[in-house]
Amino acid sequence: MIPSCLEERLRVWEPDDSIRSVALETNCSVFTASLLSMRGVKPGMPTAEARRWMKPELNYWMEQMDIGDGSAAAARMWSSVSSESSIVVYGDYDVDGISATTFMLELALLKGARVRYYIPHRYNLGYGFHQGVVKTIAESGCKCDLLVVVDCGTQNVEATDTAKKYGIPVLIFDHHLARGELACADALINPHINGNELAKKLCAAGVVWSWAWKNELAPREWLVKRLDLPALATIADCVPMSSPVNRAIVREGLQVMKNHTRPGLQALMQGVELENQSLDTDMLSMRIIPCLNAAGRLDTADRSMKIFFPKKDIWGDVQYLIDLNRRRRDLSAKILGDVEKCRLDIGERHVMFGEDWPAGVLSSVASQICYSRDIPVVLAAPTHSNTIRGTLRVPPGVDAETILSSISGDLTSWGGHRMAAGFSVSVEKWREVSEKLEDMLSKAERVVEKEDILRWSPGKLSLDSWREAENLGPFGVDNPYPKLYCSHSGEIYAEPLGRKGNHVKIFVGGGELLGFSAEHLLREGRALSGWVYRPRVNFWKNCESLQLVLEKVVVKVA
Repeated sequence: MIPSCLEERLRVWEPDDSIRSVALETNCSVFTASLLSMRGVKPGMPTAEARRWMKPELNYWMEQMDIGDGSAAAARMWSSVSSESSIVVYGDYDVDGISATTFMLELALLKGARVRYYIPHRYNLGYGFHQGVVKTIAESGCKCDLLVVVDCGTQNVEATDTAKKYGIPVLIFDHHLARGELACADALINPHINGNELAKKLCAAGVVWSWAWKNELAPREWLVKRLDLPALATIADCVPMSSPVNRAIVREGLQVMKNHTRPGLQALMQGVELENQSLDTDMLSMRIIPCLNAAGRLDTADRSMKIFFPKKDIWGDVQYLIDLNRRRRDLSAKILGDVEKCRLDIGERHVMFGEDWPAGVLSSVASQICYSRDIPVVLAAPTHSNTIRGTLRVPPGVDAETILSSISGDLTSWGGHRMAAGFSVSVEKWREVSEKLEDMLSKAERVVEKEDILRWSPGKLSLDSWREAENLGPFGVDNPYPKLYCSHSGEIYAEPLGRKGNHVKIFVGGGELLGFSAEHLLREGRALSGWVYRPRVNFWKNCESLQLVLEKVVVKVA
């Protein structure tokens, strides 16, 4: 069903003389100049500022980036790695962690080292660098000359100290905010400690790849061919796409995936019926990343690692991930149904608990609820270890980290970002914690941010114009996908589409909008003021065309 929004929640931009000046100065169309203006480019600005958006050059922006003081020390440690070395890479179970782990494994293999990896079980252990695992590694009888920790570890003091007691050097690459006491690793690379602003916007895989690039730890051609890993992770981890470094990484990484796809990734793309040349950030977000994440949510991340290091039964591994993702969707639908029933029975709540909910699925469901209802939400479920695991999602204007920090003394562990965080709490403490969270989330004050959209008639947008505007991408957090606005003419001229007629083609502004699952618009009775839509390129039988997809209807304030 197509969502609706009020007029007052939109900030509508229109081409004016200022925007036309930007078009002249940057030698682009008025359409692209409008989008540049919405991103802060004004007449008279240096051309370099516009180029920062239109053509971010990887080499240039890598030179501007500083990932922190630990970079050189880590490079010196890495220089001693040889074919005699035995390395363990300790990662995380999401796509960022898997990608960072894969890259470090490949970097070690390039040196001829013996290397193995460990990724904790999301359900049994949870996020972080765990002391118990360090003991197991140290006492396993297998040699470990270096322990490389990626996408976690910054504040895992005890685990790091334990490794050092066993005489194992520790190298940590992380991108999470650093609070309080830091792990005393032999080298700790986390841009949030002493990196510059460009570096602070990297995901974990972006940090390790940038470290290798800046310290020339592998041939540049070799590193470029592995940009698919930080590109996947950058999209999956929702780090800011306003960063020219992130956009350059994703742009170059997409080309690698299109032209030099890894055999396992190619098989997964075929399994979800995705063609290389139609690959973009949307397709990765909707089809590939959920499959890779499903392993860590419902099984072990080892299942996804097999995609990057495929063996004989690659098609069996691909089908297993696809089936896992289908199961994840079914479980998500069940949880959403439970949440809706709770809402009908006792009214709107921000904190909800399910005795039979799988903890690994909660984060994606919480994100859906937060987005659709525009409210902060916590979903929680029990684990096997007398612990409740919860996930917190908040809309813009609310700080998830500040909320959890205020009750950190009641939590077993916690971590995350401003808009998304996770935590663990003992069963005994859960009731008290849930009441505190419900109180804080129900009172959370936020500044309602207006959504920026551009007034543009559907009939005036061509495929060439959109192709030029795509240079401002890849789109994502802090660089939103362009949304366009067309006023409602007073009547809805539409016709049903699809076998069941549940899709709609709407004729407006000299063009056509495609409304998926929008048959309700044929009987719409509310006072509409306009349509919000987004362009996309559709590939069919080696031909491409521009489609305009309806995103939401705009209703008048009563």
